[in-house]
Amino acid sequence: MVYLLVLVSVAAMSASQLLLKKGLLVVGHFPQRPGEMVDFFLKACTNPYVIIAVFMTILTALAWLVALSKAELSRIYPFMALSYVLVALFSWMIFKEDVSLLRWSGIAVICLGVLLVSRS
Repeated sequence: MVYLLVLVSVAAMSASQLLLKKGLLVVGHFPQRPGEMVDFFLKACTNPYVIIAVFMTILTALAWLVALSKAELSRIYPFMALSYVLVALFSWMIFKEDVSLLRWSGIAVICLGVLLVSRS
């Protein structure tokens, strides 16, 4: 049950980041002039992708709180690194971001580390 909650937290956090990125692609770049910042934040805070991302962040926190109350932090926290894997994979697939071989290698090392921690 604990590991399911951790995976829900990882998936929700990753989805939140992807939704924020999608929302900000719609809203546009952060403005350089202070006078444009209010308009930027209004657009961002009313963007459906950003709103859903905020709710996903809340889901992340709730699942994490329950998991943390049931397991040792040193045992479950390394699983949060799996969000790097999911975000890189889906950024590459959805946003066509360039993920270099070196970055994929680092992600493989992260996966190996999570595997080692889970077996200890």
